[in-house]
Amino acid sequence: MTIKFASEYKKRFHMSNIYTIYFAPLEGITLAPFRNVHQEFFPGISKYFTPFLVANQTLHFKNGEKRDIVKENNTAKNLIPQILSNKAEEFIWAVREIASYGYQEININLGCPSPTVTARGKGAGFLRDLQSLDAFLEKAFEALENTGVALSAKTRIGMDEKADIGELIAIYNRYPFKEIIVHPRIGRELYRGTPDREAFDRFIKECRHPLCYNGDINGPSEMKALFQDYPTLPAVMCGRGLIRDPAMAREALGGAPLTKEEAKRYVRALEDAYAQIYPDSRHIVSKMKEIWFYMADLCPESEKIQKKMKKSRTLPEFQNAEDEMFSFFKEEN
Repeated sequence: MTIKFASEYKKRFHMSNIYTIYFAPLEGITLAPFRNVHQEFFPGISKYFTPFLVANQTLHFKNGEKRDIVKENNTAKNLIPQILSNKAEEFIWAVREIASYGYQEININLGCPSPTVTARGKGAGFLRDLQSLDAFLEKAFEALENTGVALSAKTRIGMDEKADIGELIAIYNRYPFKEIIVHPRIGRELYRGTPDREAFDRFIKECRHPLCYNGDINGPSEMKALFQDYPTLPAVMCGRGLIRDPAMAREALGGAPLTKEEAKRYVRALEDAYAQIYPDSRHIVSKMKEIWFYMADLCPESEKIQKKMKKSRTLPEFQNAEDEMFSFFKEEN
């Protein structure tokens, strides 16, 4: 089958001086309660992405995956479900199933570097075999051609070593993706080292799709620098940086930095949101510890309190540690 590109995919996509910011998916963290509270406090994120839903041979999603995507559980606008799969038939089923929930765009995960994922040839592990990836995409796009569902992809630039970037781009160019989100590292690096800007520049020059940059945007200054380096880039995606500083995008776009009082209200709202779905407060504490793993950077010289927070078992104990953490909060980040 030869995929024909609609006219909107044939044209290069540029948006001068318009910065579109996405919130990257992080497994176990960026679930519906987190997304809803974040958008309520810090509006302006153009797209949120779900942690990946696994398409498998059972042709069923887990109950938790379903809860995370049903519309009634999501107030955050422009939510894009993400699917992890390396089997075309399973992926096609998953896209159709998610579309039945009312979604019109779905993202393919070709970037997860987790060893438990890549060992199964999924996520960034799929990039070990570009021929199989090409065959997967051809089957998927052929089967989904008339469904009205747009597909985007989040990709690394290889798994164990950098792929042939020209070949990788050529594969993506053969199919009518809505967008390609590029994290310019290989999977084996996880989040170590430095993103390969030369590889991303190849995507800028050769990829016919709208592009989004992802990787090591950890503060407003890094985001501003990226805007300057790529003034016509349609979008940037941030994950860990936005968990660390939930107001980072606002500040990078010229707004106010995060304040101590705002941060206090934000974490309490997160705890309240988690309480709606976790009757056992220990689950709330567990979720908040994951978030504070990143947010602790906002509170310099708070190492002793961080240890106290990690040892907390009950919610009141944990919230007391939070209050102590805020005494170290640095207003200008």
